[in-house]
Amino acid sequence: MKHPKISQALRSTLVALTVIGASLVTFSQPAAASASGCTYSGYPVDRCVYVNGSSTYVNYIEGTIRYRTGLYLEIEVWGDGIYYRGHGDPGSPSDTTFVHLPVNRNLASGSYVCVAARWTDGTQVSPACVQIRR
Repeated sequence: MKHPKISQALRSTLVALTVIGASLVTFSQPAAASASGCTYSGYPVDRCVYVNGSSTYVNYIEGTIRYRTGLYLEIEVWGDGIYYRGHGDPGSPSDTTFVHLPVNRNLASGSYVCVAARWTDGTQVSPACVQIRR
């Protein structure tokens, strides 16, 4: 024979533990926040940077440059301890260079993440930047 008070107390405890467990799972997941910036100048090239993360923690950076088909440019991405210069994703359209860089760490508060284009002679087209803030 079951004791009604024990059964009710056990059910109440299980419900409470389930609610607490669900709230811990919800709060332990990282919050998604982002920042982006673009420098639109049309010809010869537009630059955009997208930073995905929360506060100073950055999950990844995406950089894009768009330009007239036939120009030869490299994309350059930099920030706090981050540097990439190259041709980006080979699957990008002929008028776009795109790069996805996993970061998965905190960057210094107040630092910048920037994307620029480089001509074949090494000169740089002014960057698009976003600031990392708490």
